[in-house]
Parts: sequence; structure tokens; C-alpha cells
Amino acid sequence: MKNKAYAREDDPGNRIFYGWWIVAACFILLFCFGGAGFYSFSIFIKPFEEYFGWSRSQVALGMSIFFLVNGAAQPILGRFCKTIGPRKIIIAGCITSGVSFFLVSLTKSLWYFYLIYAVLSLTLSAITFVPISSLLSAWFEKRRGSAIGLSYIGISAGGMVLTPAIGAIIPTFGLQYTFIMLGLLMWILALPTAFFLIKDNPSDMGLLPDGDAPMSTLKDEPLKTDKLHKSILDEGWPFVKAIRSGQFWGIIMTFFLCSVAWSGVLQHQVPLVVEKGIPYTSATIALGLTSALGGLGKFGFGRLTETIPFKWVMVICLGMQTVGLFFLLNLHAMTMLWLYVIIFGFGMGGVIVLQPLAISKYFGLASFGVLLGICQLFHSLGSSLGSFSSGLIYDHFGDYKQALMVFIVIYFLSLATVFLAGRPKKYDSAKKS
Repeated sequence: MKNKAYAREDDPGNRIFYGWWIVAACFILLFCFGGAGFYSFSIFIKPFEEYFGWSRSQVALGMSIFFLVNGAAQPILGRFCKTIGPRKIIIAGCITSGVSFFLVSLTKSLWYFYLIYAVLSLTLSAITFVPISSLLSAWFEKRRGSAIGLSYIGISAGGMVLTPAIGAIIPTFGLQYTFIMLGLLMWILALPTAFFLIKDNPSDMGLLPDGDAPMSTLKDEPLKTDKLHKSILDEGWPFVKAIRSGQFWGIIMTFFLCSVAWSGVLQHQVPLVVEKGIPYTSATIALGLTSALGGLGKFGFGRLTETIPFKWVMVICLGMQTVGLFFLLNLHAMTMLWLYVIIFGFGMGGVIVLQPLAISKYFGLASFGVLLGICQLFHSLGSSLGSFSSGLIYDHFGDYKQALMVFIVIYFLSLATVFLAGRPKKYDSAKKS
């Protein structure tokens, strides 16, 4: 109709909304992060132990440092996303993470390993959750769950494709050349993607989120989109009000607790499964399939947030992971392994997608980057604690049975904290101080 304020991007004759190209670009960036920086660590545990003679907990501490640095960087990145935009941050991350992988290949001592893994984490953080989620939240509103879910499948795709490849490359080329290859991957694949495809917001192209093309209510002339889009980005809770709310800390505790259990299992999955009597090749394939199922979970849970209340999406997500651990705890045959992979993998995939969606649903976009950064900080603290504690428990008891029982209890606690957040409430602007 002529008097409509917006023309839908799916109207006949309109081109594909550029936001979906942004989703594709984010998919590729997260593919590189997921395969090269996140899922791959489980593949490197035994080679590091065998090559350097380090203990399981010493190697696991490297990933804990990775999580801590990544988490600490997220609130700062959230502030930068608001001031200079995600594009510049992402491009810088692609360049510097390539250098960081080259530097990891020079590892000779434990202290250097810890230091350079901290640097790697800092550089990779620029192409991960806060910059990517800030970018996608600017481009999508009604379809935000689907857009974030689709792009975050890249993490799982990276795990599914690159972890088996890395597992095959290490015995042939060794640790040093494997890390050099990962650095080249960042420059050859991630950097061109960011440079040529990423744009900070739809107003740069005369568009609004979800592909709504702004049209004048009086004439078929494009309106100024910068002011319209800015009003959308400014909607929501002010930072101080948000962090003082019980809802925010209910969300924080949920993701902190589940990240302890999630990371403690996933980052040790290959050695854990091998020590249950499963062949190493099958264990690496299982890790790849876990990440693949996680990809389906990312889209599935993202889409589900558009149809049912958010807290029940969280309950389903955490409940599946809890059930999956019971199969892993009682693993004695390949059937039990595949049941774990299917149930835990699908549920685990939802965690990282639900964080930005939780922040946007409960608090809007006004302080989105910083609030998500804080959530990511606690998520990273939990991930660091989980990964390191798994190594410590293994070194003390000689297996992972006790660790798995602890993580099951923690999952039950995280299910309880879901209900502390309650339902999302719109911020009353009349009460602004």
C-alpha cells in the first residue's frame, strides 16, 4: 500500500536483503574461529602432552587462559562496537589472529605457551561473539534469532570440518606447521570476507533491520535512515539500570554455570572418550559430529526463541545437555557415544546463540554490546574454570568420572537459575533518571 511506512524486502521485484550476505560473512568468520581457535584445542591436548611432556592440567590451563582473556576483552569490544563500529574491529582481528597462530608455532616452553595463547585469544575475540552479535543485531530485529542462529552454525561447521582435518594434519606435518596453516587460513579466508562483505549497519545502504526499506508516508521517496535506525539502536535499558536488575544477574548465573559444565566436557571430549575405550579416530569423528549437531542446535534454538517463551527455550537447551552427560558417564559402547553426541551436541549448540538473544530480548539494544560483553566475561570465566577443573580432577583421580558427576549437578543448578530471570520487561522511559 502507498501509505505504508516501510516496503518489505520480500515484496516482488526487490533484491535479496543485504543482511543475509552479512549472515554469510559472519558464518565464515565464525567457521574460522570455531575450527581453528575453539574446537581444535581438544585435538591438541595429547600432542602437546607427548611433545613437551606436560601434564593434562598444565595443557588445560592454556585453554583456561584463552577463555579468561577472551571474556575480559568482550566488554571492551562492546564499547568499541558502539563507538567505531564492528567492521574495523573484525578486520583488525583477522589480521592479528593470523600473526598469533604463527607465533603459537614457535612454542618451546610452558610460559611462552600460556603467553601466546593469551595473545591468540585477544586477537580472535575481535571476530567472535560481541562484535558479530552487535553487527547482526543492527541488521536484524524480528528475524534476529534466525540470523544469529544461522551465522553461529559457522562455529559448529568449523569444528566439524577443521577438527578432523587438524587431527589428520598433526601426525603428518607436526604441531609447528599445523599452526602456520591455521594462521594462513585467517588471512586467506577470514580477512577477505570481512574486508569486502562486512558493513556496520543497514542505514549505510538505505535500509532498516530485516530488510524493511524506508519509504515516505507521503511520497515514494526514501527517508533518511540514519535517524530511524538510530532510534532502534537506542531502545532498551540504560546500562546502570540493567546491571542493577535481578533479571540480569539471573541470566549471568545461568550462563556462568552451564559454561562450567559445557566447557569442562567439550574441551576434554577427545581424551575422555578415548579413555573409555573408544579408538582415537572415532573420538575425533565424534567431536566433529558433536559440533555438527551443535550447528543444528544453534539454528534450532535461535528459531525457537521466535515462537515460544524464552525461559522454556533455555530449559530445553540445558535439559538436553544434562541428559547427554548421563550417556557419557555410562559410556561403554558406541551406541551410548552416538546418543551422547546427538543429545548433548544439539543442546550445547544453543548456549552461545541464546546469550545475545537473552540480552536483546530482556534489555534491548541501547547497551547491548557492553551487557553482552559482561555476559561473555562470566561465560568465559565459567568456561575457564570448567576446562581447568576437568584437567585437575583427571590428574587427581586418573579418570573423568568424578568430573562428569560434578558437571551434572552444575547443570541442574543452571536450570534452577533460569527461573530467576523471569520474563522480559520493557524499560519504562518515563522512569529514566
